[in-house]
Amino acid sequence: MFCFLFILIGVFAVLYSQGYALDLNLRSGKIKIVKTGAIFVETNLGDAEIYVSEKFKGKTGMIFKNAFKKNLIPKTYKIELKKERHWPWTKNLEIKEKLTTEIKNVILLPKDPEKQLILVKNVQKFFVSPDEKKIAYLPIDEKLEVFNVEGKNTQPILEAGKIDWILWTANSRNLFLRTWAGQKPRYFIWQENSTAPLDLDKIIGDSFNPVEFKWHPKDSTQIYFLNQRKNVNSLYKIGLLSGTVSSEIIKNTRNYEISDEGIYFFDKSSGLLFKTDFEGKSREQLTLLPLPNYNEETEYKIFVLGPKIGLRDHNNDFYLFNLDLKTFEKAGENIKSAELSKDSKKLLYFGQNEIWILYLEDVLIQPFKYKGDKELIGRFSSPIENVFWYPDDEHLIISIQNTAKITELDGRDIRNTVDFLTGEQIYYGKSEKKIYFLDSGKLYSVKL
Repeated sequence: MFCFLFILIGVFAVLYSQGYALDLNLRSGKIKIVKTGAIFVETNLGDAEIYVSEKFKGKTGMIFKNAFKKNLIPKTYKIELKKERHWPWTKNLEIKEKLTTEIKNVILLPKDPEKQLILVKNVQKFFVSPDEKKIAYLPIDEKLEVFNVEGKNTQPILEAGKIDWILWTANSRNLFLRTWAGQKPRYFIWQENSTAPLDLDKIIGDSFNPVEFKWHPKDSTQIYFLNQRKNVNSLYKIGLLSGTVSSEIIKNTRNYEISDEGIYFFDKSSGLLFKTDFEGKSREQLTLLPLPNYNEETEYKIFVLGPKIGLRDHNNDFYLFNLDLKTFEKAGENIKSAELSKDSKKLLYFGQNEIWILYLEDVLIQPFKYKGDKELIGRFSSPIENVFWYPDDEHLIISIQNTAKITELDGRDIRNTVDFLTGEQIYYGKSEKKIYFLDSGKLYSVKL
């Protein structure tokens, strides 16, 4: 008997060491030996508890923040990751024989994130500079001020009527703003270390009807605008140092966008997309044919998305430029905005109620995605205010109904989504990885 038990236990021990296990199917009454599978878990936090079908299986490491659990009988398990004072992560995943199911890019978010008070004043609107060292804001009295985050001091900028458009330069040194005095707009420039804002109207004069101001991406002393006359727009540039308006840079265009590579614009008469340098001295035709249903009165929005060029038409249909075919191809409908991920592998675009991801390159970690795959991330009953990429490019920050939701891209089973914080005018700053928001008129931030 002991010899039999020794042999039996020895056989099972060898099989177990080779990755086999005994599958007891109580429903069918069958017993069989199967090849097992495993899970590999990786989180943003160490010491996170791992549960497999509600059975504790250990914790993630404190240094590498991951764990490997093997000898799991092939079937679907409920995988849970938990940590005290954090939202749990849960997903039902299938374990297959001879394979490891990867669970990577898991973010365990705090239930009560630490808020930092920035401004006590009753703030109506705020505009964070790209480097997040300055914040322009409007108190109730509509007196624009700039708050220096590092120095904790405030500088009054302008006392005006309605201010509805503020635009920082890429280096965060200058600020463009538009105010209204009755029905007439006025334009000003605030420059770092200046005592008073520069009145652009004195430079532009009455011979121009300026619209669509955009800063030069590399030179904070130059700003572009379209001159709109009799439905014909031409592009000009203002030199702040010289205090003059340049000669015409681009003629007969309705829309333009600026990137580090140059200026993209549509020729109004032909409907073709062109690219030129910052002075308009060179011109490269990018498209062979105009957009479908193009007409001269149509308003378009151009998106420069790293290596990709996007376009939104008057119907809010979204197009992407195909470099090989030299034409625009429709990618979505009812789109408000689009943003490229930091790794340039994924393109986010969203509309009133839906969020989509287009994969621009293969993603060879589970769940695998391939170039050209398009995925619906979420459909919401309430209007989406804005969507931002989370720092890891595997999660999204969604502003909806004064709530910042954070959701994962991993679409296996349900997507774990957390109502991270509540506030108004939610904005994500990439430089410092902070979410800014208003709560009862006070400005706060939360570090991610």
